[in-house]
Amino acid sequence: MVSVASMSAEQLITAEEFSQRLALWCLRGDGELPRKSRDLHILLTAASLWMEPGVVYTEREVTEKLGEWLDSVCPALKVDAVTLRRELVDRLYLDRDAAGTHYSAGPGPREWRFEDEVSRVDPIAVVQKARADREERRRAWEARQRDDA
Repeated sequence: MVSVASMSAEQLITAEEFSQRLALWCLRGDGELPRKSRDLHILLTAASLWMEPGVVYTEREVTEKLGEWLDSVCPALKVDAVTLRRELVDRLYLDRDAAGTHYSAGPGPREWRFEDEVSRVDPIAVVQKARADREERRRAWEARQRDDA
């Protein structure tokens, strides 16, 4: 990763921002891939965190893992695993061999950099916590409504 000191604040995505934006998109997104480049790259990074550097995966393995990620982490995103896989390849998060049958973790685009801590974020835990927080806020609001009635 690029040193934090050499990056402008606009380019560097912190672990906190990563977690907040990921939770927002995965729980309340409009179903499509984000239009804002920053949000798109946060989402694509989250979708590729499961890949081990240097490990080669089959097309089937990648598609299955991305399908699981969509179901468990980002159900608000209404794209299929193949579309997500293609987006990851197009945006350099996945490298694909010439035959298109094997994949490995790619470097990602140069214009977006993430704090080192982002690689240790657990997207499932982030979204589960956001769901629990949202449910707690809903319960508190309902309790206030009952108390006011």
